[in-house]
Amino acid sequence: MSVRADFHVHTAFCDGAATPREMAEAARTAGLTALGFSGHSFVEFDPASGMSAETAVRYQAEVRALRKEYAETLPIFLGIEKDVYGEADTTPYDYVIGSGHYVPLPGGGFSPVDVSPETAVSAIREHFSGDAFRYASAYYEGLAARLLTEPRVDIVGHFDLVAKFNEGGRLFDERDPRYQSAALDALEAVSKVHPRFEINTGAISRGWRSAPYPAPFLLKRLKELSGRIVLSSDSHSAFTLLHGFRVAAELARTCGFSEADVRSERSFYPVKL
Repeated sequence: MSVRADFHVHTAFCDGAATPREMAEAARTAGLTALGFSGHSFVEFDPASGMSAETAVRYQAEVRALRKEYAETLPIFLGIEKDVYGEADTTPYDYVIGSGHYVPLPGGGFSPVDVSPETAVSAIREHFSGDAFRYASAYYEGLAARLLTEPRVDIVGHFDLVAKFNEGGRLFDERDPRYQSAALDALEAVSKVHPRFEINTGAISRGWRSAPYPAPFLLKRLKELSGRIVLSSDSHSAFTLLHGFRVAAELARTCGFSEADVRSERSFYPVKL
């Protein structure tokens, strides 16, 4: 497996456990060919989840300093994970991961889809009359609508995050046409505008899933639509960089992909899986 670059990485500037320096040193020690930081953007209704404007400035300065310091041994990139329900000036960044961590609620407001299984179950019961397919459809409809208005998305992040806690069909049956139709409609709309999606292993390292997302039926359709992929660990600690990349690469190959994109100073380019 030839991909040893990781571009979805969080630090203590948002909800990660390590400093950027600790992450960079771990990446260099592990032999990464490139490291991209992607701090969470600010979300007004959930301010603890991301970086304030002041924090973002400090984050940018520290990552840029590390890029200079590690220039001879490890290419470092400054990215941001821009939540579609949040706000951020994306111009200072080398790349933007566009993602959604919330489901819009029928009566207004939002509920996070990735905090805990209990939070998801409660939202389904209290706001969607116990109908998990309505919950999932609301997630995909909101995600697609917001992504389509984002002017800059270099990577679509963890597209089916709504299934983070669905190992073994705990919340809904991912084979059901009601679920797959909602997910595929959203993917087909988004991929026309933002064609590069990540294969994300973050829920594996945190013990919630045994397989990466997106699900195979989504990746196969993305391949049919000539989409691109990036392998991402969504790492929140220095110990999980590249976590599950072999599993992710094998999933990609079984879905028809032979290459994944990595970042250079100027652009993304493909490498063989």
